[in-house]
Amino acid sequence: MLIQIPSDEIWTTMTGGPAIFVTSRSDKGVDDVMACAWSTICNMAPARFCVSLMLPHQTTENLIKTGVFGISIPGTDLQKALLGSGCCSGRVVGDKFEHLKLGKVAGLTLPVSFVEGALAHIECRVVDPNLLKRTGLAIGEAVAARVNDQYWENGCFTCDGRPQSTMHSAGETMFTMRGPRKGWGED
Repeated sequence: MLIQIPSDEIWTTMTGGPAIFVTSRSDKGVDDVMACAWSTICNMAPARFCVSLMLPHQTTENLIKTGVFGISIPGTDLQKALLGSGCCSGRVVGDKFEHLKLGKVAGLTLPVSFVEGALAHIECRVVDPNLLKRTGLAIGEAVAARVNDQYWENGCFTCDGRPQSTMHSAGETMFTMRGPRKGWGED
């Protein structure tokens, strides 16, 4: 039986990729980190990712001004830090890395910091600044990436049989963990 759901809960049916940290640096050199529950890959080659941001937030302003951002994909060990990064404003606390006592990993090619201990880091350039300014959707083209070697197998990022998993939004106060990989057509 199908049931109708309220319009303010429709978003919970398609929550996208893993909950991530979006990292940026202001034009004044202050590092910023925020939680982002709505992210997904939108192209494979070149690798492009879409992250959904709120227009008035410090992170969005940083991306508009600098044209670059980072994605740190946390495992379950960083659950509290992920929640904390979504509960305070860089405009209020300054460097959220320092405020949250998060370690930093420098970018390889772009002037962004990443969250130490995350399972993967992706450096992105904003593809369409006008789309970002109008909607808060940042399409980023990956220019470099690093993955914890324990989570890389056969050319793929995986959490199968590993100590940590990625977290996926399942509503405002819940998450699910990434399940085992299966090939298309496998039972």
